[in-house]
Formats: sequence, C-alpha cells, structure tokens
Amino acid sequence: MYPPSIKNFPSLKTAVVWASVLGVLQSIIWIGLTITAICAYNCVLYITDDFNFGTMIKTVFFDLYFKGSCKMSTADYQNYDYGILKTVETVFDPSQVLIWDCFYLGLSVCWLIVSIVLLLCVRKDNAKLSLIAIAHWAFFVAVICCMDVASGVIFGIDYGRFQATALTYNANTINAEPVLPMASTLMAGGVAAISMMIISFKGFILWFINVGLLIYLSMRATRIVTDKDSEDTLFNPRKDSNDILTTRTPIRAYEEEKVEFQAYNNAGYMPDNRSSAETIEVNEQAIVRAAHMSLDANLMDRRFRDINAFQQYPAPNPQDSRPLRQTSLVPRQETVVVATSGFPMPDYTPQPSPSGILRHPQY
Repeated sequence: MYPPSIKNFPSLKTAVVWASVLGVLQSIIWIGLTITAICAYNCVLYITDDFNFGTMIKTVFFDLYFKGSCKMSTADYQNYDYGILKTVETVFDPSQVLIWDCFYLGLSVCWLIVSIVLLLCVRKDNAKLSLIAIAHWAFFVAVICCMDVASGVIFGIDYGRFQATALTYNANTINAEPVLPMASTLMAGGVAAISMMIISFKGFILWFINVGLLIYLSMRATRIVTDKDSEDTLFNPRKDSNDILTTRTPIRAYEEEKVEFQAYNNAGYMPDNRSSAETIEVNEQAIVRAAHMSLDANLMDRRFRDINAFQQYPAPNPQDSRPLRQTSLVPRQETVVVATSGFPMPDYTPQPSPSGILRHPQY
C-alpha cells in the first residue's frame, strides 16, 4: 500500500525538523505557564503587599483569572475597590480557567511527546512509521490550535466588555460629572483580557506557523498514502503492490499448457475439429519443382542438375516403427497446356557449360 521510500524526502524532513523543534519549545513553555496558573489558583504564588499603579495590572490580572478565593487583607489593599470589577461579567471565572488549564496541560505534555516521536520516526525508507508519527502529531496540534482559537475568542469578548464599561465613566470634570478614580481598574481588566487573548494565540505568529506546518504535513501524508511509487505507463502499469513477484502470474515452465477454444452459439458456424497434436506432411514434389523454376537454381551445386541427386543420402532404417513412404525416383510428368497460336513453345532448359558447371549468364 505504501511506497518503499518517500519521494521528495528532503523537503518533508525540513518541515518535520521545524515542526518538532517548535513543538518541543512551545510545549515546554506552555507546560510551565499552565503549572503557574494552577499554582496561582491555589495561592502558592506571592503577588504583592503594596497596591500602587505599578502593581495594579498584576493584581487585577490574578483576581480576574487565577487568584480565585485567595485574598489579601483589607488594609493591604488601601484604596483598591474590587467591587467595580465585579460589575463586568467575564465568560470564564477562575474555577473554569483552572479546568481549562488542566486540560491544556495534558495536551501540552502529549504535544511534547509526539514532537519528539515525529523527529525520530520520520524515515525515508519507512513510509508506514512516518505516516503514523505525522498523524499523531497532526491530531494533537489540530486540537491545540482549535483550543487556542476558542480561548482567544473568549478573552476577546472579555476585553470588549471591559472596554464598553470603561466608556461609561469620566476621566475629568468637563462634563460636570463626578470622576471615579477606581474606574482605572476597568482599564487594567481590559489589559488583562487582551493579554490573555494574545497568549492564547501564541502571539499570532506562532499560531499561524503551527497551522501552516499542520496543513503542509497533512498534504504530504496524503500524497504518501496515494502514491504507489510507479509510473502509470503502457509498459509499466500502476499496481497496488510494489513487489512484482507477488502480483504477476506464476511461471509454469514444466506444465503442459491447455489450449481452450471459444465456443460459438451461431448455428451457421461449424468449428474445426482441432487437435493439439498435428502432423505436418511435406510435399517433396513441390519442392523439386520450385528448385527447377527458381531463377537462382544455376548458382547452386551440381547435384541440382539431376533430380535423382536428392537421393544421395541413405534410406531410413526399415526397422523403424514408422512406415516408410514409397517415393518414385522418376519425377511425375505433368501435362501443361499452353496456347501456342502465334507464339513458340518456351524453352526452360539451362544452357550447357563447357566445364560441366552451370554458371550465371553474367560470367
């Protein structure tokens, strides 16, 4: 089913190396990020004891998606009002983000394994093993790319909600309305949401590279499956198997070949009664006449001047099982009727030679 060696293997090997190296690096990074998110949910990571504009985005970032039920004391928050962030409903709460991170951690570990297997198992002379490695890598990368799109869309929705809510608050008193300083936390929430969206898409560039490698390797795997490693020509037709010894009919050199004749249903056709064993009879008289009538008979040996010279070889053994055919030494005389009115009788007698040997007229 598969060809013995993969065609255009150098280009496939280059794509495999890129996919494997990038897969190993990205999977290690995402394993670290997901473990960090799980630790942040369980309050293992230290955030800060001082709340200022430098630590606002980090504090809002953890409160929205990772911190969960872990809270600092009220005195440490100073003027930080977490209630304004609750006015915006996010698609994922911290507990749902935790479930998503656990599932993504498992996919990242599988991504690391299949990337290493892809680099080690793709060989030019082993198409079946190469296809298995490419198929497993493509499956996990396709699932990861789909999850990236889904999480990117979710965090993009959160960013839109924070942006819409922040537009309802004033930043100055020109409009004669009160200014709420803590509304800046809504801007921090928008920054956290768009940061999560960029991280989900792996900076967009890596996501497009992964999708491109996925499409290319899938196309090459499809060509390997459909390739029979033969040219479909008149003298070398395409076969399902590459081993010609398994597809050709066996040679039976020492068996008798049975001749089958086609049967006709036409009543007007009378088939011959053929036999596999046929005897051939030679008309010796016709050979003798043909020798005399040939234009090159005068170039032959002296024995052709006498018909009886054909009998110079000894007769067959009379003890032979086959009966001998009795042939007359005198050639049979034939009567030829020629219209001679106005034309003389042609003379086919060869010209005598002084030396007794017939020669061609050109000599």
